[in-house]
Order: sequence, then structure tokens, then C-alpha cells
Amino acid sequence: MSGIQVDQATRRLTRRPDVVVVGAGIVGLAAAYELAARRLRVCVLDGAEPGAGQSSRNWGFVRQQGRAEEELPVMMEANQMWQELPGRLGADIEWVQGGNLRLTDQPQRVDEYRRWIELARSYGLDSRVATPGEVTALVPGFTARYELAIFTPSDGQANPVKAVGAYTRALGHLQVDIHTGRRARRIVTAGGAVAGVATDGGFVAAPTVVLAAGTGSGALLRQLGHPVPVHFVDQTVALTEPMPKLTDACVWTGRVGFRQTANGQVLVSSGGRGDLVVDPASLAALLSPRQVRQAVPMYWKNREYLRIRPRQLMGSLGARHHDHLDGEMRYDDVAQALDAMAEHFPALRWQPATAWAGTIDATPDALPILDTVGPSGGVVVASGMSGHGFGIAPAVGRIVADLVTTGTSHHDLQPFRLRRFVDGAPKAPQHLL
Repeated sequence: MSGIQVDQATRRLTRRPDVVVVGAGIVGLAAAYELAARRLRVCVLDGAEPGAGQSSRNWGFVRQQGRAEEELPVMMEANQMWQELPGRLGADIEWVQGGNLRLTDQPQRVDEYRRWIELARSYGLDSRVATPGEVTALVPGFTARYELAIFTPSDGQANPVKAVGAYTRALGHLQVDIHTGRRARRIVTAGGAVAGVATDGGFVAAPTVVLAAGTGSGALLRQLGHPVPVHFVDQTVALTEPMPKLTDACVWTGRVGFRQTANGQVLVSSGGRGDLVVDPASLAALLSPRQVRQAVPMYWKNREYLRIRPRQLMGSLGARHHDHLDGEMRYDDVAQALDAMAEHFPALRWQPATAWAGTIDATPDALPILDTVGPSGGVVVASGMSGHGFGIAPAVGRIVADLVTTGTSHHDLQPFRLRRFVDGAPKAPQHLL
């Protein structure tokens, strides 16, 4: 470890942690909470404030509906945990179990949606095809034309900012130090084991590192000899002025996704559309023969959502790595989403109050990375959440704690291992419901 400056203040504040969590997004916070609840000494490192990235910029959907089969059991557990979180964290996170309603206006998608309902039922999930009468009851005044609607009553929603704040305060009660302004530069190894993390503010020693850095995870993994074929998606979200009561459900059509917040504002997005962005290292990994066989069919299957803007793509390739917190906001996406809402609810007038953008880190198969890597298995990876991080975070936190404390999980983590990008068979492309 020669040449590494040890920050004595950092070491004193962290009280010689058992585990360092890199990343103060909701996945990292949930992991830190579950670890601390098991009486491990934990500190969290991030270059920005907790939840400053996508964790506070997402839709707030907590949905089991539409998940890939590999991910569904984890998300079902996460859903149960969300119902318990207000009590566990001792905070109002605006949890509402109003269900998730997905409508498609594309005839070619109808069979896919019906097959997914059959899959959900095989796992005991309460998803079903919704009748036109049910849609009207769930979303009064909704006039969109659609071919099929599916509904999962047990799905819900929460306020991302309040959820991040609740986790942060709960970690304070558990005496977990959260060091902001300390960006992780390198996971340090010595003598065949993990030694700690080198940061902007010095070195933090610990025998175990949890890597939950979102868009920043790829660069740290590459330093450990694990090229990761991740890409990034910039998405824009808007929040309207308060509206009359619309629905308690989260709704996603072919053109817009929306939910109504506790104060009556409506969060709207242009139906999941976003701009595909890569950095040079990620592009190199994605262009390997195996990843091309995975990434290209997956992109083509979901090309209605994943846009390629040549100017933006070329600009991203000029960066060393893609780790910004603010995605590039698209005002045309805001306009499109509000136009769709005006068509769906013609009796209402839609006025934006604010808008923002965020960046999603995604893998070629749209499944997260949940694995133990590094010397002596001292690095636990929870990254590549592919836009599902907010909803799945509580269960991922529990999985991370299990991996750190026992080396195993009651979930089958084979589909989420890091080496699948090297030796696994490409996953059949799936339409992202």
C-alpha cells in the first residue's frame, strides 16, 4: 500500500469499519442499513450527497409487474420490504400501495403481456389482465386507446427523496458514518486481500468493500481486472403543478408514465424513453463479439425506448468515463409527456412545475450485477441496476448483507454474476414492460 496517504481523520471517524460501502445511492444506503442492523461497523463513501444521482431522480415506481423472471423473486421480496420500511425506518416515505397499471397500444405486444401474466401467476403474484371497466375505476377520466391493460394490485410507489432521507437518518441512528465529498478512486488490495478504498480525501481501511456506485462502478471494477459492458441511459422527468385526484396507481402507457404524489402533483415521463450513452471503456466491452450478440438484439427489441443521438453519443465518447449525476435534460420529452397527458385527460390543464434528468446504468441483458469478486471475495458488487434500483433496493441491501456475513443468499444469484458477460450464454432479448 505504499504511496497511499492515510487520512487519520477519516480513520477516526469511521471507527475502523468492517465494511466500506462505495456509493450513497439508495442501493448503497439500503446495503449499509442491513449491514449495520447486523451489528457490523459500516461507513459509506460518496463524492456527492446521499441520493444525489438517479436515486432521487427516478419515477418512484415500486413494481413487480413486468420484471424478468430471473429478477422477479428478488423484486417480490423488495415489495414486501417496502411495506415494512416506514416502520423500520421510522419515517413517512409516502408509500402508497395503489398498484401498477400497464397499457399497450401495440397489437404485437398483447401476446407478450398475456404470457407475462401467466409467468407472474406461477410465482403467486397478483397480476391480471384488467378489463376496461377496471381501468376506468382505477383512473377516472382516462381516455387513452389501448389493446390490453395489465394490473398488479400489490405494486406501489414511494417518494424517492423521502426514502433516501429516511435511510440516511436511520443510518445516523445506527452510528454509520456517511462521508460525502469523498469519491472513491480505487479499491486497494494487498497481500491477496482487500485492504480498503483510496478516496479523494485519503485512504479508508476495511477488509470488505461493497461496490454500489451506480455509473461509477464500472471504472472501479475495471481497475480490478473486470471489464464491465455497461451503458447509460439519460432520462428526463417532469413534475406538474398540483392536480385534482387522478389515481393511486402507477400508470405506464406506450407514450407516458405517471404517478400522483401526496401533494397532488403528477410526476410524468415520456414512457421510459431515454438517450443511450456510453464511455470509451464501456463501448470497448460492449463491442466484444459476445456482448454484440446480447446487446444488439436487446436494443432492437426495445428501440422504441432507447434512442441514439449521434451528437450526444460522440460527446460522451470524449469523456474518460461517464460518472455525471445530471443527465442531459430533454425539453422535447417534457413537451411530449405533457401532450400525452392532455390527450389522456382532456378535461384537465397540464402545467409543468419543474423538470430534471438523471442517468441510469444498464447492462446488456437489463439484469443487475450481484456478485462477490476481488481477492478473497472481499468486494461485493451491487450495480448495473438497469433502471430498477429504486424499487429493488431493499432486497438488494439484504442480499448484500447476506453475502458479506455468510457468503450466500437464499436467492439464486447465478443470473446476476459478473462473469456471465464472459462465459454465460446470451439471454434472449426481452421487451421491457
